[in-house]
Amino acid sequence: MNENTWKIDFEYLKSFEYRIDSMISLINWNKVNSIMDLGAGHQTLRRKIPSDIEYIPCDIYKHVDSTIIVDFNKGEFYNKKVDVVFCSGIFEYIYDLKQFIKNISKNTDILIGSYHFIEDTENRSDICVNALSIEDFFKIWHELGYTCEFLERFKYFDNIFMKEEEYQRIFIITNNKCKNDIINYSVINKVLLQKIYHKIEDSEISNIKTVNILKELINSLAWWIP
Repeated sequence: MNENTWKIDFEYLKSFEYRIDSMISLINWNKVNSIMDLGAGHQTLRRKIPSDIEYIPCDIYKHVDSTIIVDFNKGEFYNKKVDVVFCSGIFEYIYDLKQFIKNISKNTDILIGSYHFIEDTENRSDICVNALSIEDFFKIWHELGYTCEFLERFKYFDNIFMKEEEYQRIFIITNNKCKNDIINYSVINKVLLQKIYHKIEDSEISNIKTVNILKELINSLAWWIP
């Protein structure tokens, strides 16, 4: 049996809250009726969203009485259709990531998430149980009919968190068959104008090397971006 590497007494850092703040800025909350928070921890998200939104917190530990206990590494999942699934700092600790993502896809058309991709992290923490590339991670979603969009990592980019040489990206996953007004594209457009915004298309999955070359070119020119 796969042992959960995230323990009940682990500290929830202030940087976790900063990450949540950046992630929630991507959502039009007046369009959301329900959200499922996977790996809810101390339910920081609950305190930051409108009180009339149905909030479903799931975690392996009951840090808050209202938390629904679910052990994702035992194949468990709380099935309920919601407008948005929120995954802040949880994908790294899931052994069967493909099944976990499949379970998520059955319950929502929109996911806001974060992940340490192998391209962005030189030394992964020992408690991380998987290590996927950008291509491999988003390919799982594409096979399920989802579009993947992520915010590029830069040292001066507020939406990316850095510790030494470790970077983390936040991203948006949406069902290709569902048009929605939940994503706050005014924020995305601002990011596009001020920094870098990248969308992975199916053609790019098969040509990821070209994308990486373009990224390096953009990085070399990024000094002049306001």
